[in-house]
Amino acid sequence: MLKNAIILFLGVGLFFAQVHADNLSIEHANFEVRSEHYDPGISWMRGDSSSLDSLIQQRMAENHIPGVATIALKDGQIVWNRSFGYAVLEDSTPVADSTLFYLASISKTSVAVALMQAWEHYSFSLDDDVGTLLGFPVRNPYYPDSVISMRMCMTHMSSINDNWAILDPLNIQGDSPIPLGEFLEDYLVPGGVYYDIDNYNPWPPASQDDYCNIGAAICGYIVELLSDSFPIWCRDSVFDPLGMNETAWFISQLDTSNIAMPYHWDGSAHIPYGHIGKPYYPCGTLRTSSRQLARLLTAFMQYGVIDDTVRILDSTTVVVMTTSQYPVLNPEQGLFWYKKFLDGRWIWGHQGWSSGIRARVAFDWSNNTGSVVLTNGEDIGSVTDIAIALLNYADEFAVAENKTTVPRPSYVLGQNEPNPFRGSTRIRLMFPNATVATLKIYNVIGQEVTTLIEGELVAGEHDVVFDARDLPSGVYYYRLTTGEQSQTRSCVLSR
Repeated sequence: MLKNAIILFLGVGLFFAQVHADNLSIEHANFEVRSEHYDPGISWMRGDSSSLDSLIQQRMAENHIPGVATIALKDGQIVWNRSFGYAVLEDSTPVADSTLFYLASISKTSVAVALMQAWEHYSFSLDDDVGTLLGFPVRNPYYPDSVISMRMCMTHMSSINDNWAILDPLNIQGDSPIPLGEFLEDYLVPGGVYYDIDNYNPWPPASQDDYCNIGAAICGYIVELLSDSFPIWCRDSVFDPLGMNETAWFISQLDTSNIAMPYHWDGSAHIPYGHIGKPYYPCGTLRTSSRQLARLLTAFMQYGVIDDTVRILDSTTVVVMTTSQYPVLNPEQGLFWYKKFLDGRWIWGHQGWSSGIRARVAFDWSNNTGSVVLTNGEDIGSVTDIAIALLNYADEFAVAENKTTVPRPSYVLGQNEPNPFRGSTRIRLMFPNATVATLKIYNVIGQEVTTLIEGELVAGEHDVVFDARDLPSGVYYYRLTTGEQSQTRSCVLSR
């Protein structure tokens, strides 16, 4: 029996949904092109609160956007929080900062946080074969000898294809009853119910950038296999610590009367899509409010910490996530998070694009500003324009109280991979600028064992091999020192 198979529309919503069911793609618009559009006039516009208010309402009227929730951040504080229009047109329910919106692809930012928390906690490499972790093979049939890794899945380099001929019919009203792992095996493995050769692209993994929602579903399921439940991990390790208590992957866990209805403007009327679920849900079904999403954005902007005491990620992990993983193929792509050159500067974040939903989170580390824009309409250009205007407002007009600035780490010392290890292990370093560094290994009683690096290193990422074949089993420590800064991590040699 389908869980929440039908969500009743309010008033005429049910009639419109039935009449137009054959004409509206339920979820095909979740295809994320990462194309960017904004009004060049916004780049020089530096409006006060009245001008910003007028801009938002103008964009809503011009592009038939029913409702908008907006937040601007400066130095970790909310300096603008206003909502406009209607969450549900049929009964004139207004949008508030507590209104829950479907996030579409912005959901992937939470997947990234959850997976990198697991990466910090467990011993695995982002370059591990996902098939080994999933328990079933994941191979592009055109290139069966090529490994598909988590890093590839998090950067849209996996060569896995979103085959909408298969995926669209699986999107339903309410939560999907198909378990995530069952769906993935049936989609990725020959002989599966949803398998088709077109589920893969005809090029090798890590050779071409192609946006892929299934990659995010794979990452969510890997967290589930490590922790028993992906949604529970997110709740316990991400949402609850951040105070995001009305945030969930499944509609059944939320008050549907507080969820903004997604709409399509057909030229004469707004048509409701309903509330959609899918079996590959980690890619896009997260629902939360603008205020709650601002908490996640603030913590990420502040290198994993919020309210001085709540930490969801190590600061160096955030740097890794916002470092280009395949700089030749796509220098803008981090680990799900990505940057775009907009308004004359690099802006990090993610946009959401789905049926009846356009949304964006954005931040500019150069001046510690951030913005959240959630809508239940279908104009991404307006969303990007508003997001940039919010950043400009926060930078030039807002004054944040209790200012707290978290400095960007001057380097990254990654956890060795694999760990524990048998003979040798790899230590990843990343320097934003050229620097003089020393990397030494110590045993458990503090005696120096060897020096791996001593001297000047160029900016960028470095992989250093610790060869311990002649050393006894046990715990070892490696310490990176640059100037007056140092950081130490532990590793385990196990024969």
